[in-house]
Amino acid sequence: DFTRIKDFTIMIQGQAFKHLHTIIVCPSVLVQVKVICGGESYTALSTGLQDALWRSGGVPQEHRTDSLSAAFNNLAEKEQLTVRYHDLCRHYGLKATRNNPGVGHENGAIESPHGHLKRRIGQALLIRGSHEFASLEDYQGFIEGVVSKINQRCHSRFQKERACLKALPKRRTHDYAEHRVLISSSSTFDLKRVTYT
Repeated sequence: DFTRIKDFTIMIQGQAFKHLHTIIVCPSVLVQVKVICGGESYTALSTGLQDALWRSGGVPQEHRTDSLSAAFNNLAEKEQLTVRYHDLCRHYGLKATRNNPGVGHENGAIESPHGHLKRRIGQALLIRGSHEFASLEDYQGFIEGVVSKINQRCHSRFQKERACLKALPKRRTHDYAEHRVLISSSSTFDLKRVTYT
């Protein structure tokens, strides 16, 4: 799932840093939290999920999300995976599932770790004495430190889960999107209403 921290502002080189976190959770442990620049995109989902799979050392039977539009075509009359998410799940041998709308305890299993994580990050920032970071990499390292401390308490339970994981494939699959763009005479192009050089 994705979450946004609203209670405090992270600063990178003196600038407010707007971001999300992808959170990948196994039943016993918070496997991966990745800082995401941008929105709830397929690229963010794919990067976070693949990082978590490789970090955990195996592949679970299924990957469950809420109704992320990066994974599901929510406008379809019946549940339908997006093509890229279907390909990602097929590459890893994952069964793609999502929470049932209106079934609160299913969504709560995903949302509950958000609150715990946000409180831990807030406490760690208070101990650190600053919300300022030199770079995105420094901030990601800080987040990984918080997650590592959370996971230490669950290590033995996760080892039991790890024994049930399937083997990883030989390599990761792509976690980016390709777009064809027209380059202007001034060497710029527009992608999703943003101009790049």
